[in-house]
Amino acid sequence: GRPATDRLEDEAQVTAWAAIAARRLTVLPSRGPFALSRLLRGLLADELGFKGDAEEFSSTRNCCLHQVLARRTGMPILLSCVWTEVGRRAGIPVDGIGMPGHFLVRVGGPAGVYVDAFAGGQELSREGCRALHDRIAGTKARWNDDYLRASTSDQVVERVLNNLAATTREEQDAAGSYRVATFLAALRPLSPERTLQKAMTAAAVGVTEEAATGFADVIERFPDSPEAERASQGLDSLASGTTVN
Repeated sequence: GRPATDRLEDEAQVTAWAAIAARRLTVLPSRGPFALSRLLRGLLADELGFKGDAEEFSSTRNCCLHQVLARRTGMPILLSCVWTEVGRRAGIPVDGIGMPGHFLVRVGGPAGVYVDAFAGGQELSREGCRALHDRIAGTKARWNDDYLRASTSDQVVERVLNNLAATTREEQDAAGSYRVATFLAALRPLSPERTLQKAMTAAAVGVTEEAATGFADVIERFPDSPEAERASQGLDSLASGTTVN
């Protein structure tokens, strides 16, 4: 949601930090995962001060990369994105690890070290990752080794948008919720749930034409889905002028 000038400035800043990391990489005695992790931690956490915002964790500003770069604090996934972008541009392999409940990075490739950017670059073994997951999830979910697979770019974007959707709901920001729902529907065009949510949020902010188009789209493309029935109810509500739920 920022103008192009901000995006260009943010990219230039990330690239400049990556250049510092790249210069330090040339004189690094070892290029093992721990050495690479500590190089990035020294720059991003120790010098630049990137850390997690535990006090206002769910604030919208912790979900938006522009503000995370400016404030140098945010949610785990956005801080992990900073580590990933700086690392990759410097020639250091960094992957996002979308563990349920907490996002991490892995530095140094498939056999690399796991790092908690939210905790200031704390290094974790596989066992440490599992212990962190179990502490967060409690008895709600059992551990699965697949939780440590690298996330794809679209998975990262979807998770960021899901976080932003939750914060806009908490802050009762209807316009923000509509914009996020629009992004999610564009990201997952084959999802009846995402298409329906976009139509419902459009109706909530009074964009009735867009809402009607969305409801009709769900009915036409996903006629046998549970969402199609809800979309039909949405069209009826628009026609009668009642609130769409």
